[in-house]
Amino acid sequence: MKEATIKGKKRKSTLELLRIVAIIMIIMHHYTLYSGFLWNNEITFNRIVINFFEMFGKVGVCLFIIITGYFYDKAQFKIKKFIAIILEAFIYSVVGLTIGVITNSEKVNIMNIIKSIFPVTFGLYWFISTYILIYIFSPFLKRIIENISKKDFKIILTIGFAIWGILANIPKTETYFNEIIWLIYIYFIGAYIKKYNCSLLSNNKKRIIAVVLLVIVMNILTILIELLSVKLPILTQYIYFANNINSPLVLALTVIIFTIFNNINLKNNQIINNMASTTLGIYLIHENVFLREIIWKNIIKGGQYINSPLLIFNAIFGVLMVFITCMIIDLIFKRIIVTNFMKLISKISKIIKNMEIYIILKNKVIHLYEN
Repeated sequence: MKEATIKGKKRKSTLELLRIVAIIMIIMHHYTLYSGFLWNNEITFNRIVINFFEMFGKVGVCLFIIITGYFYDKAQFKIKKFIAIILEAFIYSVVGLTIGVITNSEKVNIMNIIKSIFPVTFGLYWFISTYILIYIFSPFLKRIIENISKKDFKIILTIGFAIWGILANIPKTETYFNEIIWLIYIYFIGAYIKKYNCSLLSNNKKRIIAVVLLVIVMNILTILIELLSVKLPILTQYIYFANNINSPLVLALTVIIFTIFNNINLKNNQIINNMASTTLGIYLIHENVFLREIIWKNIIKGGQYINSPLLIFNAIFGVLMVFITCMIIDLIFKRIIVTNFMKLISKISKIIKNMEIYIILKNKVIHLYEN
């Protein structure tokens, strides 16, 4: 989710701020997902609030990828970064498993134990597994992007949208879609914006208005379809159309929000950059299969406020509490564990590299001696 520097230069703090906004959006979604809300068929203020929080989850995911795609020209596979991501996912998943065993969580079973030991391989965190694959292939995606013409790039994006943004939203056409394909598509959109310096709408005032209108439409559409599905059961499969990760509305909202931040001139801010560096850890902690029930049902207890006028305050407090707490934990984690571990990896890498040089020189000396 986050790489602090590119060839020694800090990334734009504006986009680092967007990473923070994106992880908060994901936390908002998880608040609605894991708090245990059960609704009847009435439209209430609390239901509108929860629908509002829910719709931003997939937008947050897409924002992380579109930012990654925007920096396609800097893409290179670094074994140190690869190991750091794997290490962080492994440690947080094992800690989560340990807590699950201690608290006698019903989630502790053979499959979740295996997933916790191999979190990336077995998809304990679907986004991390997907992100790792994109990271591995990013140098090759870079070559494609750099060598494709603008005309062909547009054709690819148009066909991709038609297949995965339109056709795949029709029930029974799931074979056309999966998250990896769609996030690579989002990656290409970010790359297109960077390569051709695109900017959706003429100024940020219009973009903000567009965001507000999209949010209103998405909220109304979700509630309307849900209510109509009571009398027309066929509509049940369309309830989350507006919030699907490949929904045209989510795509539009993602691109416009990204464009807003990308057109803000913000000086390099180390505080923002440091906070943004914890977004991966925040995700790994609060989305852990053993921790999320403890967080949302035992600590935040949002489900208990379903009919309370205090729900909105519980939601805001809960999201901010999770964000701040997980951020502090990850900052401590990186300072104590990751930093020292990566120093060790660097030393080992240098030793191996020196050994290779030594072997090559030794072989050359032997060859010259024999001749």
